[in-house]
Amino acid sequence: MNRLQNLRQTRVTTNTKGERTMIGLRRNWLRLLWASGRGSQLLEFALALPFLLVILIGMIDFGGAYNLKQNLTNAAREGARVAVSNPLTNANCSDPQPCSIEASADAVSQYLTNAGLPASCISPTAPSSSGTLTWTYSCNGISLTINRGFVFTSTGGAAVQGTQVSLTYPVTWSFNRIIGLLVRGAGASLPSTLTTTVVMQNLV
Repeated sequence: MNRLQNLRQTRVTTNTKGERTMIGLRRNWLRLLWASGRGSQLLEFALALPFLLVILIGMIDFGGAYNLKQNLTNAAREGARVAVSNPLTNANCSDPQPCSIEASADAVSQYLTNAGLPASCISPTAPSSSGTLTWTYSCNGISLTINRGFVFTSTGGAAVQGTQVSLTYPVTWSFNRIIGLLVRGAGASLPSTLTTTVVMQNLV
């Protein structure tokens, strides 16, 4: 019985010493790693990584939004240029809206599509709503309004009748999902759509 108890105590002592040795080796390894500078570099990288990700995603998101805004402005400008260059008549048009309105809406749709922005849902011959001088096209979060009776004041102070083209397009952000890495539950108030407006004087 005494031999058995001694054997058990020897095993426990050996296991305890082995565990202490392993813990000691781990601590020594961590001390060596920290002393060599690699540990501090890993820690600094781990702390800086969330900030780098937030900055990178922010640059991508806001850069994409700026590019989208430019494309929307160019598309609206194309639509306004077509509208002001053509008379507001229904000549050669079987639809209720004038040919110039259809051509203007088609110019906007084509420009957006060529820029890689899906806008084929805009049907130039089928506006969502229309008035005496205003036509609106809405689909898939896109809104296009063409106002041929927009009056604005020129540089000389005279009232000028022109065409106003307003274009709204949805935008998707990734910034809100990544900013939570810094502060849990944090989020930025970002718009779900971008809008641009172009005004030109009617030529005909």
